[in-house]
Amino acid sequence: MRGLLLYPEFPASSFWSYRHIMPMVGAKAAFPPLGLLTFAALLPSHWELELLDLNVTRPSDEELRRRIAEADAVFVSAMSVQKRSLVHVLDGPARGLDTPWVLGGPYPSSYRGHILEPKTPSDEILHRGLDVLVWGEGGQWVETIDRLLREEKLRHSEGAPLLLIPAAIAAQEPGSRKALNDRTVFRDLETIPAPRWDLIDMRDYRSMMMQTTVGCRFRCDFCDIIQFNGGFTRPKTLESVRLELQALHDAGYRGGIFTVDDNFVGNPEAIESILQVMIDFQREHDYPFSFYTQASLDLGTPKMAHLLPLMKEAGFAEVFLGIENPDPAALKGMNKKQNLKVDIAQTVASIQHAGIEVMAGFIFGCDEDTLDTADAIAAFATAVAIPTAMTGMLTPVPYTPLAERLRAEGRLHEAEFSGNNTDDEVQFSPRRMSMEELQRGYYRILERLFAPGAMYRRAGALLERLEPHIFHGHDVRPADLRAGLRSLWKQGLVRSPRREYLGLLWKGIRLDRTHLRDASRKAKELQEQLQNLATAGQARL
Repeated sequence: MRGLLLYPEFPASSFWSYRHIMPMVGAKAAFPPLGLLTFAALLPSHWELELLDLNVTRPSDEELRRRIAEADAVFVSAMSVQKRSLVHVLDGPARGLDTPWVLGGPYPSSYRGHILEPKTPSDEILHRGLDVLVWGEGGQWVETIDRLLREEKLRHSEGAPLLLIPAAIAAQEPGSRKALNDRTVFRDLETIPAPRWDLIDMRDYRSMMMQTTVGCRFRCDFCDIIQFNGGFTRPKTLESVRLELQALHDAGYRGGIFTVDDNFVGNPEAIESILQVMIDFQREHDYPFSFYTQASLDLGTPKMAHLLPLMKEAGFAEVFLGIENPDPAALKGMNKKQNLKVDIAQTVASIQHAGIEVMAGFIFGCDEDTLDTADAIAAFATAVAIPTAMTGMLTPVPYTPLAERLRAEGRLHEAEFSGNNTDDEVQFSPRRMSMEELQRGYYRILERLFAPGAMYRRAGALLERLEPHIFHGHDVRPADLRAGLRSLWKQGLVRSPRREYLGLLWKGIRLDRTHLRDASRKAKELQEQLQNLATAGQARL
């Protein structure tokens, strides 16, 4: 059996494409399709697989049609933001072929209703072009999918696609969260094989990915992830974590790894053990990797205080926090209770002091927001020195409490291509602003945060906050060196404002020299202490 694993393209204007960064760092895409590679590892050995990532390779329509026709099945994993690319393939190169299509990933889990009962032209194309929709984790459906394709000889038809979904999920009302703790649906993770890294060229990507836990215990009203990953944290076995690290190392990879857990600290006890595995592996192999992840703000509570030193020792350089909004009323309105229990600014400072950069997500458009909120979000990100501030408009995702509440209030607007929270299309009627004011406020945030001078100032403030984080500083990748030289040329010599950019570089150099002097001094003091101990020991003998 021949299977084509296809990963649709991200829109160039979206957060996920990194279209201006990739040429500078010498990569074609930011991340590999981890879900597809893991699904490939779970498929029986009688499947001969090839992977086509449209973010890396863009074949002609004729070439793509040939590859689809030669496959016994096409397996796709997608987020909602990749819908436009998938629609283009189904309505173009794939049209008229009898190769069956199987779609998994977050998109069919959250937008299954749009595909099964289409109301827009693009949804109609998906309805006619797809044959199987996979809800949730693909691993639970591998045997079913294999039987449909190999034994029942499923071929493509333009009828309604088959939805693979647990009965408990299918039976509940949209927006319900009664099944989030159902352990017959969200089962413990057994030992999972490492992703099929042999199907990609790792040099095409800026960073690799791995996952150590799935699910989150919090109930944010806008979040769709827990709807299909579960409302509690399920860790992988320690053996699986080590096997995945070893597989990446054996493949020759060295560099950054995005740990894509829904909430890295969702199960503190489990993650403490996982961190120890990561620390041991890093020590044994001279720190070949640096990690970054996403976590809830309770990482800054005293209960979690012991995890930060472990994360630093494991080689974590960055963590993404869902701050969303500095206004407590807005946080309460979105049921982001965990953010109300901490001092957000102090939490950010604590993480930065541990040598870990904080990236953050902000959401504009909650019921409590006004145009003034736009300025408050920008001011907060500036005050706490967060250069990477992913800011988007509130996006109602189907089957979440937020979407169902807006629908019941008559405030929800269906969009042809929804799900891109960094798009400027308003998908609902705000409560305290007009739709035009919401757009204007969003533009204001982007202007205040991402003008070059503002970015350089936040980056400079971050440099002053970060403590040294030195494990493998001697190992500079050629890609990083090239990126630095390209940045110097484009931002320091060609473009304006050059003065702020060069000032940032000079600040970094001065701080590095200061840290080097401090490290040399401490090393000398330690050497003297060891010599004194040795002398005292000899004297006693």
